[in-house]
Amino acid sequence: MKLRIKGNSIRLRLTQSEVAEFARAGRVSDQLQFGPERALVYALIRDASAASIAARYAGDELSVVVPLETARTWTETEQVGFRGEITGAPDATVQILVEKDFQCLVPRPGEDEGDHYANPLATGKQI
Repeated sequence: MKLRIKGNSIRLRLTQSEVAEFARAGRVSDQLQFGPERALVYALIRDASAASIAARYAGDELSVVVPLETARTWTETEQVGFRGEITGAPDATVQILVEKDFQCLVPRPGEDEGDHYANPLATGKQI
């Protein structure tokens, strides 16, 4: 799972096996290890009680929480992604985007994209 944070936006991109794990278990996570005792964990979590997409930051974990129906539709269809917005304090809106990770149109040396989704633009298909 790829995590991109830029300003007040969070973007997660998941491979095919990560989407399958999320569909099965309701949670998928990865981490950025900062030495032997510290890590930033980032997770995508399905929550049947969630009314909308949300983000939580507690301890060393950043979690994106997704309602059951949003998760089900995304994992069971060809839907590429979904987005949400969290409004907190004035000027503190956080944009959230979760997407299926496509293969690059131009292969990059040293990158294994075998578990990525086929890029529809490679076949001329519109997304």
